[in-house]
Amino acid sequence: MRNEFQDLSVTALNRLPMRTTLIPWADEASALAGERAACPWFRSLNGCWDFTWFSSWREVEWLSGRAGAGRSGAIQVPGVWQLQGYGIPQYTNVRYPFPYDPPFVPDDTPVGVYEREFTLPEAWQDRRTVLRLEGVSSCCYVECNGTFIGFSKCPHLPAEFDLSPALHPEGNRLRITVLQWSDGSYLEDQDMWRFSGLFRDVMLLSFAEARIEDLRAEATLVRDYQDGRLSVCARIRNAPEARLRLLDGDRCLIDRVLPVREETLTFDALLPDISPWTAETPALYDLVLSIPGHAEHAAVGFRIIEIRDGVFRVNGRPVKLHGVNRHDTHPLLGYTTPVSHMKQDVLLMKRHQINTVRTSHYPNDPRFLDLCDRFGLYVIDETDLECHGVRQFGSFDLIAEDPRWEAQFTDRGMRMVQRDRNHPCILMWSLGNESGYGRNHAAMGSAMKQLDASRPLHYEGDRYQPEPVTADVTSRMYPSPAEIIAYAEEGHQKPYFLCEYAHAMGQGPGLLEDYWQAFDRYPQLMGGCVWEWADHGLLMRRDGQTWYAYGGDFGEWPHDGCFCVDALTWPDRTPHSGLLEFAHVNRPVRVSWQNESEGLISVRNLYDFLPLSHLRIRWALRRNGVTLLSDELLPDTPARSEETIRLNLPPCPAGATLDFDFLLRRSEPWAEAGAPVGQDQLFLSGGDMPEAPVLSSGPLRILTPADPETVTDEIRVEGEHFSAVFSREGLAELVLNRNPLLAEGFRPSLWRAPTDNDQGGSSKVAARWRDLGLDRLSCRSERMEARARENCVRVRLSGLYGPKGRPPLLRIEQLYTVFGSGLITLTLRFEPLREITVYLPRLGLRGALPGDFDRVIWQGRGPGESYPDKKGAARVGRWNASVAETHVPYIRPQENGAHEDTAFAAVMNARGLGLMTAGDAFSFSAHDYSPEALTEAEHTFDLRREETVTLCLDGAMGPLGTASCGPEPAEALRLTLQEPRSFRFAFLPFDEETLSVDAAGLVCRSALR
Repeated sequence: MRNEFQDLSVTALNRLPMRTTLIPWADEASALAGERAACPWFRSLNGCWDFTWFSSWREVEWLSGRAGAGRSGAIQVPGVWQLQGYGIPQYTNVRYPFPYDPPFVPDDTPVGVYEREFTLPEAWQDRRTVLRLEGVSSCCYVECNGTFIGFSKCPHLPAEFDLSPALHPEGNRLRITVLQWSDGSYLEDQDMWRFSGLFRDVMLLSFAEARIEDLRAEATLVRDYQDGRLSVCARIRNAPEARLRLLDGDRCLIDRVLPVREETLTFDALLPDISPWTAETPALYDLVLSIPGHAEHAAVGFRIIEIRDGVFRVNGRPVKLHGVNRHDTHPLLGYTTPVSHMKQDVLLMKRHQINTVRTSHYPNDPRFLDLCDRFGLYVIDETDLECHGVRQFGSFDLIAEDPRWEAQFTDRGMRMVQRDRNHPCILMWSLGNESGYGRNHAAMGSAMKQLDASRPLHYEGDRYQPEPVTADVTSRMYPSPAEIIAYAEEGHQKPYFLCEYAHAMGQGPGLLEDYWQAFDRYPQLMGGCVWEWADHGLLMRRDGQTWYAYGGDFGEWPHDGCFCVDALTWPDRTPHSGLLEFAHVNRPVRVSWQNESEGLISVRNLYDFLPLSHLRIRWALRRNGVTLLSDELLPDTPARSEETIRLNLPPCPAGATLDFDFLLRRSEPWAEAGAPVGQDQLFLSGGDMPEAPVLSSGPLRILTPADPETVTDEIRVEGEHFSAVFSREGLAELVLNRNPLLAEGFRPSLWRAPTDNDQGGSSKVAARWRDLGLDRLSCRSERMEARARENCVRVRLSGLYGPKGRPPLLRIEQLYTVFGSGLITLTLRFEPLREITVYLPRLGLRGALPGDFDRVIWQGRGPGESYPDKKGAARVGRWNASVAETHVPYIRPQENGAHEDTAFAAVMNARGLGLMTAGDAFSFSAHDYSPEALTEAEHTFDLRREETVTLCLDGAMGPLGTASCGPEPAEALRLTLQEPRSFRFAFLPFDEETLSVDAAGLVCRSALR
């Protein structure tokens, strides 16, 4: 019985030595072209394979000595079998999806047997044929024509095997047996879906006796970073010499025929005035090494990585890492990520000002690294290693300190370096993720340093104080901004990197600007990588609906629910508002006032290497969506410096803004000329508000006894063309020209549908909100009266609010003033009656309008959603949208679609009938779904569009934070109620046929002066 899959001493059998990623090209021209299908010595085995799936490894004859009956069919390679009808997907974060019993796996470990026939091309007959498996989860056995070839562990690194001894001229049958679990699975406990199979490319490569087996190129900078030094080492068999050429486009910089001694070629050269490689300036040179019949290519980028004075530097300059964590994830294919999908990721990252990727938590497909080299992204290349689940069984260091695992630790780290060391994009090697820390990490780090000392080592688990032992940088996950500032001020020797921060789950993340204010202030703070890039939801279709599945949706156990949908984009890479906010925080140019009265602005260049000569800055003076003046700037500000520019501005009306757009002057490989790379906005303090129109005002009638001692449940106030009815909780009805504007009356609201950040983390603040009863407040009316004044009616309401079974929590007072024009003003006061220690979700009102009021126009932040700690990307302006367009369909429904710093908002129907609201920089949302519906829904298909439009008007909205896996909102932003708080609103029912939206807004805003 074969037992290598649960034998810690075995990492592989007959697997060829790891090498850099090479294809045996026939000549230099094809090596430079890089089209694999045109290479005569390459053959893809991707496609349809015969497949048999067994529910237990004990049913597979090759492993157990007895045969069982499996399910047979066909399967696509590359792919994972759980998404092709065999087994079910399973998502877990920390818990192992099998019993913890290392090195053993359970008897019911599924096995997939892949089989395919192929004919050896005639030109390959007398050559060496190598099988390359780019990715197999979790381990595999290889047979050819009934002959055992070899065995390999470690899913995310390639395994190569020599098939030559077993091949026939034709009719060859290849069999690959894949086990879902192995002892290596104890090192593969990453936060992700658990999929199995041949999930990356499968190929055959043909080599002559004279062949290039490996090519290593180290390109660095010398002489004050002006010149390049190229060092080449190649392993070459059966050839006395080889030709080496280094090309810069059509220009040849080196052309040498070099001797091969003892199967090794070495070469060193100094190249003056080289163009350095950085993420901002990804200058690549083509290195081609050739012998007759065989050529190899490597993209070379000259750069040097250093740590000096506790500061992380590239090419001598401090750099800031605006990063994300990226998993291999596809909404239909799981782990399998086509190269077009990888390119989509890279282009989106570049277009959103991301400059760094951490390959969480395993080496990515080498073609992804090629793209990062080419387009310019820094990479933290991470070893395929995580044993998070051991935390439940004692020390987190349990496996890391066990010497039986050392061979597997070092095998994974060393082979990653051997595969990827030619890539200039790689800044650091990472020793894995969330595996404690111990002797095995130290051994792996030492082995990796011996292979490549040019890059620092990263590992967050190396937490020995005062500095990490093995890692070259200090790394942490999810500290607060205050914590990273404290580190920077304590005088440590190593730079500080947040390998994970700002957990982007659902509605969030907040706090991004707070982090980046700290990163920019302290040179020792390198930056960090947001968790994470793309939601892992799996696209499902049912009853004509499409939706994304998460943990538990397939009946699997254990699972970790929706924790896999925690990213900056939806699974199809549509950006969340969190990505737009991150891009804004990352913007490479920031504009501020130097002297507003003189029109002086300060332009700050935040690029690490580039001057601003590749950008044009378009600016516009605007008010209420109208452009008053516009022009362009063509700055040449050096990297990491600032200059002052004068703008010739006319006198500006109140509420005017200066809007800046930073645009590419010329096309880049990742975007066309004119594409935006950021925006900024300045507010002007001067100017007068235009006069509001004076509306005709008729007499008012109170149709309820004015005596405050008289018991009543409603107060009706009628004007010439409108009427308003007040209940004990607020404005209950509003009618204009016999048209009702409210489907449900306004009443005080302190509840929002909890976000993932509200529900997660150690605070679990949403549970505390429920404990306070914010989702079920009842009112006991204290006061309800109406008083007529000279030109208005004042309605005063007061009530005590609390949940059943508890004393009242707060007193809410509402003072409405109704004018004959239909204008209504409100002062809303919240007074705590007992100590409220928890910060709150919101303080405001909610009501509902008829369902046909499906159009929204507002002056405030937009066009997307915004919240107190996530609003920089939402520019202040005049916006309009349908109600449906303001809804954000998070995979797990939650609070969404609010707009901060609103001056006025109108909700209207197609006939132009609407309700205008103004306030003092309030927040609003208009939704087809009530907060209750959003609270109860688990998936988007649980939501049913309601027949009314829920309108929430908040004097203050609570922040978001990142507490689903990180810190709670910053203290300064928390919405507290220790003392009474008051807010003002104005309402005006209007008809667009007789009063424009802007005029209605001006009337309401003027009423609040």
